[in-house]
Amino acid sequence: MDKILTKRDGFLDGFPIFLGYFSTAIAFGLVCRNVNISFFNSTLISLTNFAGSGQFLMVNLLANGALLFELFVSVLLINLRYLFMGAALNQKLGDDIGVFKKIIVAFSTTDEIFSVAVLKPQKLNFAYLFSLELTSYTGWVTGTMLGYLIGVALPHKLQLALSITLYAMFASLWGHETRKSGYKILIVGFISAALNSLLILKLNMAIGWSFVISMLSATLIGSLFIGSEDE
Repeated sequence: MDKILTKRDGFLDGFPIFLGYFSTAIAFGLVCRNVNISFFNSTLISLTNFAGSGQFLMVNLLANGALLFELFVSVLLINLRYLFMGAALNQKLGDDIGVFKKIIVAFSTTDEIFSVAVLKPQKLNFAYLFSLELTSYTGWVTGTMLGYLIGVALPHKLQLALSITLYAMFASLWGHETRKSGYKILIVGFISAALNSLLILKLNMAIGWSFVISMLSATLIGSLFIGSEDE
């Protein structure tokens, strides 16, 4: 019988994500400062969004004078993957998680949190998920604040180095999934990357649209090619 997941388990599983988010959020805080978004608004964005790629896209659009509608549609599309993640995660939630608690869990579900949680063999209880998500969320918000405050003092090369931490985290998660599902995950990942490159380089598609199409295509291919572990 699998042991019941605890708050401590959530903290331990969330701490590596905390470290990754903290360094990535420092880069986000630096970007906000560089495009003249105030400290208050930068912090508010991280408090109310908690979406790394979506936030970087949002700030880039704001810096280029995008309309509110363009901002809404772009961020909606880049975060559309959470619709699929939420549906998959919902199948693993324990009976103690009602509608209100599901809303809390949904707000703080990110790519990394989803990958950690969905691989647990046990049913997921609220205590574990809340601890996992709060630990990660704290890293994102505090990193944003620190990045904004120390932006002036950091060397330019270090600022550039911090900007790749999000990609490093994704690579680490991909490696973890590969150990679980083998070469099939690699094939799905390469198909998604190739499709994204094709859409951008050959069809001159906007990066936001190419990302969404490649991501959704990979999700569909993965569901057909890999299938459910429970089947």
